[in-house]
Amino acid sequence: MDFTFFNQLMMILGLSVCAISLFHRFNLPESLGYLSVGIVLGPTATGLIHEDFDISLLAEIGVVFLLFTLGLEFSISRMKSMKQEVFGLGGLQVLLCASGIFGILTLLGVPVRESLIIAAALALSSTAIVSKELTQSNEIRARQGQLSIGVLLFQDIAAVLFLIMVPAIAGTGGKAILPAISIALAKGALFVAMMLAAGKWLLPVIFNEIARARSDELFVLVALMIALMAAWLTHMLGLSMALGGFIAGMMLGDSNYKHQVEADIRPFRDILLGLFFVSVGLMLDLNILREHWPVILAATATLLVFKLSVIAVLARTFGEDRRTALKTGLILCQGGEFCFALIALATQYGQTGGEKASLVLSATILSMLVAPLLIRSSSKIVGLCFREADTTVDSEHSVDIKERTAHISGHTLICGYGRVGQTISRFLARENLLYVALDDDALHVHEAGLAGEPVFYGDCRRLELLEAGGLDRARQVIICIDNTENALSVVKTIRSEYRNLPILVRTRDLTQCDELKQAGVTAVVPEVLESSLLIVKQVLLMLGMDRDVVRHKIHQAREQQYDILSGYYPGITDIQGETEDVPVRHAVTLCKGSPCEGLRPAELPVEGDVSVMGIKRGGITYEPGQVTRMSADDIVILTGPMASLKQSEKNLI
Repeated sequence: MDFTFFNQLMMILGLSVCAISLFHRFNLPESLGYLSVGIVLGPTATGLIHEDFDISLLAEIGVVFLLFTLGLEFSISRMKSMKQEVFGLGGLQVLLCASGIFGILTLLGVPVRESLIIAAALALSSTAIVSKELTQSNEIRARQGQLSIGVLLFQDIAAVLFLIMVPAIAGTGGKAILPAISIALAKGALFVAMMLAAGKWLLPVIFNEIARARSDELFVLVALMIALMAAWLTHMLGLSMALGGFIAGMMLGDSNYKHQVEADIRPFRDILLGLFFVSVGLMLDLNILREHWPVILAATATLLVFKLSVIAVLARTFGEDRRTALKTGLILCQGGEFCFALIALATQYGQTGGEKASLVLSATILSMLVAPLLIRSSSKIVGLCFREADTTVDSEHSVDIKERTAHISGHTLICGYGRVGQTISRFLARENLLYVALDDDALHVHEAGLAGEPVFYGDCRRLELLEAGGLDRARQVIICIDNTENALSVVKTIRSEYRNLPILVRTRDLTQCDELKQAGVTAVVPEVLESSLLIVKQVLLMLGMDRDVVRHKIHQAREQQYDILSGYYPGITDIQGETEDVPVRHAVTLCKGSPCEGLRPAELPVEGDVSVMGIKRGGITYEPGQVTRMSADDIVILTGPMASLKQSEKNLI
């Protein structure tokens, strides 16, 4: 048996483990790690992977799974509302980018037929890279994410048409091009109709039966089969396999099984998608890159800048704000994987072969190498580009807010209009108490504005916007921002000018409670701990305890700064999450002969912020003040950051 394929696959997986660990440590995109593995192992670098090594099918299945999970986020109803993004923005992007690149190549003296094929190939972006990065950064549902996915969907459709047109452009079968496109569109419509019917009548029945069987293995098999079956059908119809995966995901987007299917598919998707990026890296010819690196770098830069400009201008034309438009351009400005298929097909028909094809592929791969960094840095780049211009815009915005809130005084200023901020505002409105809210989520502001609520867009960390919202006339400020660092920044901004204004901060826990109070917060309400106390109250009442006694115990817990709730025993997910700064609990048993025997609890050698919460002796837990001297076999219950707990444990034993 020939183990050549297996040996080379093991080399790829082994080096991928090392590369992804290294890239993860430096917070670099994983896709870059896989691309680097392909480049290092490629025929023109170390030569450890032979030219005849082919993992294209596994790689394409990875892209299918990626598009399948992406389709789960875009249900049929949601796609109907995205017609403008898909066919309007997507169609114009492909048309204008292809036309512009064709014009540039023609001016450079490239033959017309070759220019058409190269222009069509470079007009497309990388579905795999964009989808993966947007998913990891949780930007799929953001406006730039929706625009990008809409454009990519049209590009997938266009890629199929381009693959049909290449033989005609190359001079073979030119008369049959219109019938071929018509047949492709008819096949696509037939496939969508079939999937819609299956999604409505067949899939719910199948998954209901699977749910009754209560078999995880069966559920995974069915999820894999649906994704691969859809890809197989589109392949048999001469369409894109990735498009089939996306449509199949959409069929399940509105079902109750959406999240379970996504969780089951994810491990297969990530591994096979990694092989796709490796396969892209294997294509880079380092010899061509060494010989023509100035031309390739110039071509790559030109491609990125040109596509970015076209997409950003188009997005602005479609009514998007300039930040979203520029972000969308940064996300989609690279070349894509369909470029390889188009160039390979054109080469078969005697077009764009040899060195010219290698130059195009090299520029495409380099743009794909840069793409993850551009996507991850898009917010910073946008911030740098619009910093000066935003000053004037923000000033005008502040004046607008000030004019619209000038009649309001003695109100509550709410910073952050998420779930908690909205709950507070509803109770205030019910009691006819005035409030003004600021939030940096445009959708929150838009929806609240439709309801006529006094909610305005703005960064609460800026004193100018806070004062526009009537900070100088407010009775109190309520900060309901999820990010504690941002909440702390808001507090410091307010306290720099207003020393006596009451400030209440809602936090998730007590991690930065002391820092917030030192900054001047009047009261801190830890959401998780308060919900825990509410549950404890109901538990004690259901056990028959007197209501007044329960109320006193809950009040006592608050008065003691939630000491009884401080820390928790960590689980595997907490340790894997590297929660070094989050207070946790840990129990240490004093062995016989321990240097801590005979010490008072206050004398125990604990590190940093670690505290002794209790001592368990003979099955009874005592407060530290109730124990005079430590004895062997005493169990010391500690709380504090995980790193400090480890050192404290060494000191005790």
